[in-house]
Amino acid sequence: MEKMIAAFEARRTFGKILQQVLQGERFVVERNGEAVAAVVPIEVYEQWKQSRNAFFAKIRAAAKEADLPEVEADRLAEEAIQAVRQAPKR
Repeated sequence: MEKMIAAFEARRTFGKILQQVLQGERFVVERNGEAVAAVVPIEVYEQWKQSRNAFFAKIRAAAKEADLPEVEADRLAEEAIQAVRQAPKR
C-alpha cells in the first residue's frame, strides 16, 4: 500500500522517506492535492522499466508482423499508452 505525502513534507523528511522506501514502503507525493510523483523501491522501478520495454517490443513485433508503416505503429502505441493512463487506478 502506498502512503500519500505532501510535497513540502516530502522535502522536509526526504531522508526518512528514503529509509522507509528501503524497507519496501511506497509514497505518492502530492502538490496542491494532486499526485505528481512516486517514490518507490528501485526493484519496483526496474520492474516497471522491464514491463515497459517488453510492451514496446511487442508493439514493434506486431507492427513488423502486420507490415504496418512505422508511423501507423507509433499511432497505435500512443493509443495504447493513453488507454492505460486513462484506466481506473487500482
